[in-house]
Amino acid sequence: MDNIFVPSIKIAKKVEQEFGAPVYLTNVETLKNRIQKMQKNFSWENTKIFYALKANYNPEILKTLKNAGLYGVDAVSPFEIELAKRSGFLPSQIIFTASNPSSEELEFAHKNGVLLNLGSLSEIERFGRLFPSTKVSLRINPESGTGEDKKMNTGGKDSKFGINVSQIQKAKELIDKYKLVLVGLHFHVGSGFYEAQVFKKALEDNAKIALLFENLEFIDVGGGYGVRYKLNEKEIDLKRFSVEVTPILEKLSKEFGKTIELRLEPGKFLVAESTVLLAKITTIKTNGDKKYVGLNTGLNHLIRPSYYGSYHEIINISNPKGKKQKVDIVGNICESGDVFGRERELPEPREGDLVAICTAGGYGASMGSNYNLRPLPAEVLLEKNNELKLVRKRLNFEELLNGLGYKI
Repeated sequence: MDNIFVPSIKIAKKVEQEFGAPVYLTNVETLKNRIQKMQKNFSWENTKIFYALKANYNPEILKTLKNAGLYGVDAVSPFEIELAKRSGFLPSQIIFTASNPSSEELEFAHKNGVLLNLGSLSEIERFGRLFPSTKVSLRINPESGTGEDKKMNTGGKDSKFGINVSQIQKAKELIDKYKLVLVGLHFHVGSGFYEAQVFKKALEDNAKIALLFENLEFIDVGGGYGVRYKLNEKEIDLKRFSVEVTPILEKLSKEFGKTIELRLEPGKFLVAESTVLLAKITTIKTNGDKKYVGLNTGLNHLIRPSYYGSYHEIINISNPKGKKQKVDIVGNICESGDVFGRERELPEPREGDLVAICTAGGYGASMGSNYNLRPLPAEVLLEKNNELKLVRKRLNFEELLNGLGYKI
C-alpha cells in the first residue's frame, strides 16, 4: 500500500531554503499512482476518467495527470474550459457541469464544442431555445447523498444541485420540445464517501431514468471518492465500487443493445494525497491552559479545516522524535476560525520548526485567497531523482496588487 506523501526532512529543508515557506510541495509520483489505481480498479470495458479541475487547477499538475493517462476534464466555469483546451484536451474530452450557469456560459460551452451537463429545467429551456437539436447530458439529483461534511453532500432534497427525480418527466418534455438529443446522465452524491452503498443506489436510480432516453451513450457517476487524512488510515476500496457498478452497467447495456460508457469524475482522489503545505512555526504562546502553535500560513492557504471542519495530519518535520505536547495549531489570519487543529499531539514544537500539513492537494491552493493581503504560497513539484520544479512563484506586493486589478 502506498502512503500519503510526506517529504523527508532533507527535501523539506531544501524546498524551504530555495522557495521559502509557506509552500505547496507536490509529489509527481503520487499523482501518477492515483491515475493508475483508478484505471486498474474500474474494469468496465468502456470507462473514461474526467478530472474535476476545480480540485486543483495548477496547469503543471493537470499536464502530469494527462501524461499519466487521464482522458478528460470536468469543468465548472468558462475559464476551466479554456484551461483544459490550452492544456491539450479536445472539446470531446471536456464536459461542462456548471452550477446555475448564465445563458452566456451555456453559449460559451456549446460554441467551444463542449458537452453540457444541464442541472435544472431552466437550463434545459434556455439551452433548447438557443441550440435546438443538439446533444446534451442531464445532471440528476440523487434522492440521497453523503460526504465528509453536510457542506459536501450534493444529493437529496436539501441540495441545490441537479434535477430532482420528480422533475424527470418535465425534463423529458422540454428535451422533446426542442428536439435535444440526450446522450448522458450524470449524478454526484457528495465529496468524501468511503462505502459503495449510497453510490450504488444512485446508479440504480439513474439506470431506471436512462431507459426513458433512447440515445443514451454514457452514465457519469461523478467523483467524491474518499482520501486518507491520517497516516495510518486504510485506503478506499475502489475495487468494491467497480464490483457494485458492473452488474448495473451490464444490465443497462443489454437493454440498449450496446455498451454504455462509464464516466468517472475524480478530483480530490487524484490530487489530495500528493501534496503537503509546508509552513514554519513562528509563535508559541500560552493563553490560560491552552498552548498555541502559530504558523506562517492560514485559512487563506488551506480553508478546509475552517470551512468544513476537516482533519489534516500535521507533522513536525524538524523535530519528529520530540516529546509530544497537546496544542492548538493556528494560522496567521485575523479570524478566530483560523485553526488547523485543536488539541493535537505534536512532537515538541519550537519556533522555526517546519511542519507539513498533509493531504492538501485537493481544494487547498484552488480555494486559496489573498485575504489579509497575504500572497498565495509558491507551488513546487517534486520530480524524479528528487528534482524540484517551481510551477508558481509567490507574488510580491506590486504583482499581487496588479493581479487583483488595482493600480496604486
